[in-house]
Amino acid sequence: MKKSMIRELVEQHLIQEVSIAKQRHPFKAILMTGPAGAGKTHTAKNLLEIPAYVRKFNLNPDDIIEYLFPKFDVSLTFAHGKADPLAAAQTQLRKIAKVGTMSKAAGYINRAKPLFIDTTGEDVTRIGAALDKLVELGYDVGIIKVFVPKETSAKRDIERERTVGEPVKEIWNDYKKNVIEFKGYDKYAQSREHVQVLNPEPFWNVFNLSDKDVYDKKDPEKLIARARSKVEDVVGDFPVSIEQMDRVIADLKKTTKDFLEPYTVPNPIGEKLYAGMRALMQHTDGQLGQEMTDYYKVAFLNPKMVERAPEVLAGLQTLQDITGQEITDEDSLVKSFDVFEKFIRHAARGKEDKISVPLASRIKDQMKGFYPTDDVSDEERIGMVAENIAKRLVEKLKIR
Repeated sequence: MKKSMIRELVEQHLIQEVSIAKQRHPFKAILMTGPAGAGKTHTAKNLLEIPAYVRKFNLNPDDIIEYLFPKFDVSLTFAHGKADPLAAAQTQLRKIAKVGTMSKAAGYINRAKPLFIDTTGEDVTRIGAALDKLVELGYDVGIIKVFVPKETSAKRDIERERTVGEPVKEIWNDYKKNVIEFKGYDKYAQSREHVQVLNPEPFWNVFNLSDKDVYDKKDPEKLIARARSKVEDVVGDFPVSIEQMDRVIADLKKTTKDFLEPYTVPNPIGEKLYAGMRALMQHTDGQLGQEMTDYYKVAFLNPKMVERAPEVLAGLQTLQDITGQEITDEDSLVKSFDVFEKFIRHAARGKEDKISVPLASRIKDQMKGFYPTDDVSDEERIGMVAENIAKRLVEKLKIR
């Protein structure tokens, strides 16, 4: 076989394997909200059948917490006393988990990956600030609301390995007030394009909507709920019927499917960036185009390509609009890149609590070069860094 043919086959393989064109849901973000024990994961996976590829890009610091804490014999049951060294260690480890989540989010956003933001979501204002940045970066956002009675939330929290404890009730109260009663997300979405509440009527996850009995996967003899009945561990009052929730979940399943329509990018900002990234893949035989920051690479290394590829030029001009930095020379290009990088970080960190500046900067310095992508090797590297930091904290606080 001729070398030219081999080269062509390799290039086509690169394009097919790594091209953004393979992404079925670019520039889409789902915000899954609900108090502890609401069954957000079950609802997303089993009732709404949100694709595994979307759920893969889950932004939830609890994933890192559940990985880190056991590594260093730190209890997953949260302590809350100010003088308790266990509470101090857990607080520092949770901050590390949040920084890791932000870094992961930044990598996903830069690659236009779909985002699955799993959070309690009681603070609408704080989360809304992050969603605004995502929209400005080209994302469309779909919001889902899942709810259960307060007693059920507290009971399920106690029964799982990682428990939050007493704050669960406060979170539930805030969620009920801000999201259910005040309709915070509905009002937020009304005034913003490209943000949609996928279920205006909250889904009370209190029934087995299936026609079959449901048993615990870990304990096949443990009945969770009879077919078409209240789930066994649901306690407290709820003002809905199974027929109402049948309708809510059916409507929600449809709106979620429509929202995740493959290969569509309704947000015009994302549409231009997406088209330019695809063009970059084609013009560079798959070497560039996976990341939005690749626009800057090609502008530095091959400005003539930008001039002859209208989609790439449009994408670069879109970044110029996002950053507010007119790109006229190398210096302005650098300034635009710096602003854009900070913009992504802002979008990535908006849903988390504020982290102390000294701690955040120290951890970020340690993590440079290890920002995770969806590659397993990168996840392992960031885990190693986080573990080293966590180990020092645990030893300092003498937690055994």
